[in-house]
Amino acid sequence: MTHSKSGRDEAAQSAERVSPLELFFDLVFVFTVTQLTAAIAHDLDLTGITRVVIMLAVLWWMYSGYVWLNNAVPPVSPARRCLLMVGMAGFLVVALAIPHAFVDGDSATAFGWGYLVVTLVHTAMFATSGAGRAELARVAPVNLASAVLVVVGAFLEDTTQIATWAAAAVVQIASPHLVDAMRAPLRAGHFVERHGLVVVIALGESVIAIGAGAQGLELDLQLIATAVLTLMLCFALWWAYFGDEEEARTAEAMGALPPRSRNLRALTVYRYGHYAMLLGILLFAAGVKSAVAHPADRLDAAQACTLAGGLALFLAANVVTRLTFRTRPNGYRVGAVLFLAATIPLGMLASALAEVAAIVAVLTVAGAMETQRYRDPREAAAETEPGGGLPI
Repeated sequence: MTHSKSGRDEAAQSAERVSPLELFFDLVFVFTVTQLTAAIAHDLDLTGITRVVIMLAVLWWMYSGYVWLNNAVPPVSPARRCLLMVGMAGFLVVALAIPHAFVDGDSATAFGWGYLVVTLVHTAMFATSGAGRAELARVAPVNLASAVLVVVGAFLEDTTQIATWAAAAVVQIASPHLVDAMRAPLRAGHFVERHGLVVVIALGESVIAIGAGAQGLELDLQLIATAVLTLMLCFALWWAYFGDEEEARTAEAMGALPPRSRNLRALTVYRYGHYAMLLGILLFAAGVKSAVAHPADRLDAAQACTLAGGLALFLAANVVTRLTFRTRPNGYRVGAVLFLAATIPLGMLASALAEVAAIVAVLTVAGAMETQRYRDPREAAAETEPGGGLPI
């Protein structure tokens, strides 16, 4: 009897953690973010940014559908695992098509059919999850509508294509309200961890952007300095998101909420807020490529704004998340967002390296002041105890 209970407890604890297969799925999905970074770095203008904003919205909301589904029904059976593999293949095709989806008919078609596979797999997984006919009747039409719009848009051009794919994004954004997702069960610990892992992987892709920007260049002191400083910026974003056990506190706060309030918080913070964070990382990575490739050169307005603006967008979304869960502090982070705008002229008038160095200084000062001002009293007491470090 004791052994049986222990086995059930271990299974329940395992279900609260993100499985290796889900992490594998996330790695494939984040490849789409990498491709979007390459696309926006190639066409860094209003049209290029608009395209990327729409494509990321279409992909992120569909990915979020998988997260909610796997949260309720973990992919533990062979059938669900195989379906998830087919979904990964669909995302891979979409990612491969992204760089030329708006300018090449074949790439656009591949993007559309790949997205159709992703949505059909999601619908099939939902159908095999034990959901009733009424629930399936709500989810399937919404998935099909967004997929049809993406496929139709693949055969259109220019503004019409953008508008059609934007309509698909609107359908996906409205889908939680259309399918009454507020009633769906949600495991807070798993949900928070899954999104945290996506952020980590996306930050890793920003590090890859450093290598992409430096490819083929002479490894001189300026290049090394720029690369190291941009790595420090990636670390600063990690600190802002994960520092001070932020993830555990958020999971605890979500778990204490009533089911409907928990789902509403998950929708606002993790679908909308993390979309903004991913877009911020994407823009920052595009700026990193330009900065590392030409550290001594001046950046144009779009490059300088992307570099600082991506970081500012990430921090602003992070502040909104913390306010939603009533987590402090936030004042120094708001100040950092404002001061980041002041670094843009440095990139345009001095050099990419000068802007990167100034951004590092802004985030370092803000982080140090926040840590000192809101330091955990228990940590300070531990440092003054014998063997606990030097008193300050």
